[in-house]
Amino acid sequence: MKILAPLKAADEVVPLCEAGAGEFYCGVAPPGWEEAFGSASVHRRSARAAGVPGLHDLDRIVAHAQGRPVFATLNAPSYPAGAVPRLVEFGRALVEHHGVAALIVAEMELMLALCEAGLAARVHVSSLATCRNPGAGAFFRGLGVSRVILPRHMTLAEIETTAIPGLEWEAFLMNDGCAFEEGTCSTTHAFKPYCIDDTVGHAQGKLDERYAFWKWTLNNCGCQTSRGYTLGPCGLCALPRLECAGIDSLKVVGREAPLDRKVASVRLAAIALGVAERGASRESIRDAVVAERGAPELCENAHLCYYPDVWSDALPRQREARPATPRAAAAKRRIVPIRAVPAESRDAVRGDPC
Repeated sequence: MKILAPLKAADEVVPLCEAGAGEFYCGVAPPGWEEAFGSASVHRRSARAAGVPGLHDLDRIVAHAQGRPVFATLNAPSYPAGAVPRLVEFGRALVEHHGVAALIVAEMELMLALCEAGLAARVHVSSLATCRNPGAGAFFRGLGVSRVILPRHMTLAEIETTAIPGLEWEAFLMNDGCAFEEGTCSTTHAFKPYCIDDTVGHAQGKLDERYAFWKWTLNNCGCQTSRGYTLGPCGLCALPRLECAGIDSLKVVGREAPLDRKVASVRLAAIALGVAERGASRESIRDAVVAERGAPELCENAHLCYYPDVWSDALPRQREARPATPRAAAAKRRIVPIRAVPAESRDAVRGDPC
């Protein structure tokens, strides 16, 4: 398994390589895009905050990577009329003239157009395409794409079922959770991230407090440890299960993040991967992560887990008042298990989590 690191500038490549990155991904817009399509997104995140400034910078990134694959994100969920043909030609130029190894694509019209243009083998299916079962995996495999990126809110059991042979598979590993399933989310961050900032009222009960705590962890707890590590969603303890499931690439999130956060995240992932490759248990991986990162209290009851079911035999079970309906049971599988934590406890962790 390789660690896939985010970046937005050429001077980030070498520090990330030294931290343990084996692959890179970045966003870049076609020349003249803003003049033709205004503020329409090319690659999901802000072009100014998270994008590579231009093709010259992209060429420098590929050169500094020294053979490590660099992937370009063309993964907006939709595009304005007339944009897809232009993006197909831009994608062809990226792989044929600028050394990009693959294009990360979400929107189905663009994906099909790239496949029809003979570029299927250079397409990675974005998590926003929401491949959540083996049937969807077989569909994308039939298109001839090379890799599928699994959505955030999948359990390990779902990943193990979905990751069929004949494709590379990529899974989220660290940072930047999301309250909703991105591929089926109809909200927008154009004004502010509603999904993080919404509140449930002034008089919070236990359920409200649990919900607020869950969102706090998804938003990287709004802080980092005194050792420089982000306290965001983390799948490091699930590395042995992910390897057995056939995962090839481990995604560290945060193209727009400061370089020191990216380097710290990749370094922590590399430490955990090294421990896992030596045959360590989930407990040993957790202990190694906590020893490096700090904040052991946030590993209790799988608070930060991308894949909490790695601890399913160790977490306390909650008694249900009545049998769950199939719909409720499905929803429950997608909820990160958390417990009510008083506001003062969050404040204490926020101040000095180590």
